[in-house]
Amino acid sequence: MERDTTQHLLLPDGAELHYVEIGQPCVSRPSVLMLHSLFFNAAMFMPVIQSLQNDWHIICPDHRNQGLSTAGSQPATMRQLAQDYAFLAQERQLSALHVVGSSMGGYVAQELMQLVPKKIRSAVLSCCTSQAEQQKQRFDQLEAQLRRDGGEPYVAALLQTMFGEAFLQDTDSAAVAQREQWREHFANLPPSIADSVNGVFSRPDYQAYLPANTIPHLLISGALDRAKKPLDMEQMDALLPDSTHRVFEHSGHTPPVEAAKEFALLIERFWNQVN
Repeated sequence: MERDTTQHLLLPDGAELHYVEIGQPCVSRPSVLMLHSLFFNAAMFMPVIQSLQNDWHIICPDHRNQGLSTAGSQPATMRQLAQDYAFLAQERQLSALHVVGSSMGGYVAQELMQLVPKKIRSAVLSCCTSQAEQQKQRFDQLEAQLRRDGGEPYVAALLQTMFGEAFLQDTDSAAVAQREQWREHFANLPPSIADSVNGVFSRPDYQAYLPANTIPHLLISGALDRAKKPLDMEQMDALLPDSTHRVFEHSGHTPPVEAAKEFALLIERFWNQVN
């Protein structure tokens, strides 16, 4: 893996977008834009990137209002985040992208494909859905709790939601280190994370756009996912003209963390086929 550097970009509304960049743009292959899950940051993709066999130009941002990125004056809706990344692509003169979206990142990716379809060469969507939120009342309560308390009182619940039982019980030293990394991260989530929660769970329905979306898709589910089921991705797979669905049998809601090597192997094979 090439050396990574931390970059930042001032967005039109004053938000500062921080992102990790690995490698340099290459004329022979698209750049890769990796979009993280709610409650995480760009670091969730580092084990995947370290497992890739080839050198790619990769950009992993922290979404506005998460990680090191600031909130700005605009709300952190899925459309606004997609506009942020369209602006990033324009400023960096990136003409072609493979986009990878995990959970929340998958919703942003679906918005981005509507905004700049000609830039997107492929999409990997992991553990998300094309539907509007079906359990809005439940997540209204979560938003209120996080806005009041921040993440620390809810670390156990977040771990149970974001990871499958196999990963939570894994005694391998790498898995233990990953769990502790994200346990600490979740504990330090500020009350402002509630604004990002609102952005995710007030998203629109995307199903009507899928039949006309000819971008090649790789859809990934976790069989142990407590937040989104493989059925959600099966429904997307049935509507998309060019898609493949794979289920990770021992993963929960966050395969890029729980099964990084398997995830890397699958997406890199997919990119090479698209290229």
